[in-house]
Amino acid sequence: MSLSRFSQTVLFILCCICFKSCMTRQAYFYIVPDEKDVNRFKYETVKTADTCHEFKAAAVNKPFYVTNWTSEEPLIRLPLDNFLENQKAKYFLVIKDDSILYQYTDKKIRSYNPVPSFSISKSFVSACLGIALKEGHIKSINDLVKDYLPELNYHENFNTLTINHLLNQKSGLKMRVPNVADAYYGKVENVLPTLVFHAKPGECFEYMNINYTLLGLIIERTTKQDLHMYFSNHIWSKIGTCDSSIWGYDYKTHHTRAIGAFAGSAQDYAKFGILYMNGGKWNGKQIIDSSWVKASTTPVNSLGEDVGYNNSWFIGDEELGDYMALGMYRQQIYINPKHNVVIVSLMKFNKENLDLRWWEILRQITYQAR
Repeated sequence: MSLSRFSQTVLFILCCICFKSCMTRQAYFYIVPDEKDVNRFKYETVKTADTCHEFKAAAVNKPFYVTNWTSEEPLIRLPLDNFLENQKAKYFLVIKDDSILYQYTDKKIRSYNPVPSFSISKSFVSACLGIALKEGHIKSINDLVKDYLPELNYHENFNTLTINHLLNQKSGLKMRVPNVADAYYGKVENVLPTLVFHAKPGECFEYMNINYTLLGLIIERTTKQDLHMYFSNHIWSKIGTCDSSIWGYDYKTHHTRAIGAFAGSAQDYAKFGILYMNGGKWNGKQIIDSSWVKASTTPVNSLGEDVGYNNSWFIGDEELGDYMALGMYRQQIYINPKHNVVIVSLMKFNKENLDLRWWEILRQITYQAR
């Protein structure tokens, strides 16, 4: 077979796959999320606040140092600037008592564009769920999922699957590749008739995006609003956000992509962290019910388990009381209520930073902020 003939054959096969498979064409090329998702897919603008809250600038640009280590690297003490440059950080922000103590921006960045946060959006979904509960759209996190998504009636495990199981990644659901394609890039409803369980609900913890796809659908159906709009109206526009923010959606059905695809600025992400640090209050006004914030950030989740994960928040040391929202490339909103410190890190993909002991690194910075 000639080279041109071979190329034509390969092209024909790819076209057949892309057009005939239950996977969308986009999914074959973009099955793993990356920072280009912001421009690759359709999105909606998330409304910011009418009044922009500006953080105070600290009187002195405080120097910070990090002792960095991995299982393979010795202890190395570096100025924080050098550490962040080495780890390919885009933005890094340290805020204490409403003042910016430290701010880093990649020197290559010339103008502002909304920065993807990946799975940090799951913490946004969790916050929206807390509000939907308070407003009575959802009765209880112990309700069965099928009460809100009646399509889910074809397996016995749906008779015990609760919203709480989805929220805390204990659904027992398995994500098959075709479902990943639809959940990310196709018609989300195509996911519903083909879900597969690998365990009974509540048996084991396994982090699955499908759990938050279902939560997003539940919020949208019960509130009768797109998730991004509900989030904007009830949270994002209430906390002094300033910069343009966007949230991607399913191009076929307009469902907001609950599992990711949100992008905003470091300072606005920090405001969400401060909202939680203040028990759901912003400028004295209760935005998220304080009991929901407390229940979501304690070491023991509502299933009665201490697994370091609670309502989409990663829980740190019980004695320190710290916790964080986390995205796949170490996008982080770290909150340390005892020291009134919020740290936001927005990193480029860099596999070396995934192995770092980030809890300890962020705590080092927190202690220096005192």
